[in-house]
Amino acid sequence: MIHYVRLPLEGTSNTRDLGGYATKDGHSTKWHVFLRSDDLFDLTQKDKVFLEDYGLKTVIDLRSTTEQALRPSPYEQDLKVDFYNVSLFENANPKVMVTLPLDILKSMYIEMLLEHQEEIKAVLTLMANAKEGLILFNCAAGKDRTGVIAMLLLGLAKVPNRDIVSNYEVSFTNLKRSMFFSQRKDNISHLMYSTNDYMEETLRYLKAHYGNTEDYLISIGLTKEILQKLKDRFVI
Repeated sequence: MIHYVRLPLEGTSNTRDLGGYATKDGHSTKWHVFLRSDDLFDLTQKDKVFLEDYGLKTVIDLRSTTEQALRPSPYEQDLKVDFYNVSLFENANPKVMVTLPLDILKSMYIEMLLEHQEEIKAVLTLMANAKEGLILFNCAAGKDRTGVIAMLLLGLAKVPNRDIVSNYEVSFTNLKRSMFFSQRKDNISHLMYSTNDYMEETLRYLKAHYGNTEDYLISIGLTKEILQKLKDRFVI
């Protein structure tokens, strides 16, 4: 089966496979296990067939109820794919987002780690217990909420921080080519940046307060059994 870093879909610009990363202990992350993505609303039928052929079995939508009402996921009623919604940041209302300052992202990711622990726990538990096959998780841009979950998955797999940061950084390159965001009339372009120091600061905070990703996940109530399931699914 062919592996793609960024999937060639018509209806998204930031759908990427988390496979292919070397880990600190000599292993690597598996392809066709986790996809991180932006909003799926504009997927074409061709895209859906492509994702089905790529192995898609589960979709976890991290967007708020307001976002979902405006741009519902095409997988909400899909009989072939298990669909879940866990809002990781319920205040992600487009009307609110335009009022946020440029540097908000420096603290937003840490806030998610501290204030949305039950939601993070729910997302990772769903992933660990999902049926065999590819899991796609997405938010609106596939950068912030999706970025935090990707950071935790890669960190749990013991992927080096430099690769976690580079995985995050490429979002802006993809999003500035997105038709959806380029056509928006509201002023949220400043929130599309995925500057390296946003993620580096989050990783520093995680290390300083918890030691490592696994210890953070245990501290929020995830069991070692659940974490082992995730590692078994993701690391080869």
